[in-house]
Amino acid sequence: MLPKRELVRRFLPAAFLFVASLGMAVQGARAQGVNEYQKIVDAKVVRVGAVQAPPWYDKDLASGAWKGLVPDVMEAMFAKLGVKVEYVETQWGTAVAGLQSNRFDLLGAYNATPEREKAIDFSKPMGELKFAILTLKGPADVYATWEKIDTPSIRLAAVDGAGATRALQPLMPKTNWSIVQSSDNMYLELQSGRADALVTSDVQIGQYLKVRKTGTMVIPMPVRAQPTNIGLRKNEDKTLVNWLDSQLEQLRADGTLGKIWATYVPTSN
Repeated sequence: MLPKRELVRRFLPAAFLFVASLGMAVQGARAQGVNEYQKIVDAKVVRVGAVQAPPWYDKDLASGAWKGLVPDVMEAMFAKLGVKVEYVETQWGTAVAGLQSNRFDLLGAYNATPEREKAIDFSKPMGELKFAILTLKGPADVYATWEKIDTPSIRLAAVDGAGATRALQPLMPKTNWSIVQSSDNMYLELQSGRADALVTSDVQIGQYLKVRKTGTMVIPMPVRAQPTNIGLRKNEDKTLVNWLDSQLEQLRADGTLGKIWATYVPTSN
């Protein structure tokens, strides 16, 4: 049996560690109930994660300003509160970590997958997109079905962490995937010939075709579509997500949301 002094010496560090961890747990529990909406209103600033992926987000390299479908929606919602929208550049694959670590408060055009819903909260849909293929060489019927694309002979570029990648990669394990970090790199894979085609949303491909005027978009059968939402940190206090839902409903009802979509996606929504 150890002397009393030795028992105390060994016990104290563990006790201090337990108390410290308990304090952190309590702080974490309190953070879960923070009214994020009120924090944004009080600060008069909301930080929005932004991914360089037109037409969702598009950064002007000269001015550093962000434009696009998501910025237009964010401005329409927060302008009435007198809240400034600040954009924090991120990537689809690291966006969940960015929200959890408090780098930014919201991320628009983010698909509410079951995996993501375990980690963050989501608003109601701000629209819907279809997964599509873009190729610069034919024949297009090679991509007529997802089953046809599931072959090692097709080199398919996609963005790490994007909704299309997460949804389709498990369904097409035989495809020769080229996973890159950004939309710019994905298009470069296609344009350089390192990929035969790329997969993303019909919205994003439509924007590419509008600007480049070259290539063919194919929506393989069966049609695979997903709503696109606004992501935010998990929180027991639902004030912010409820406010976002109400604002999206209002923008949809008065036609503002439809006009924004039509600005960037003339053939969709």
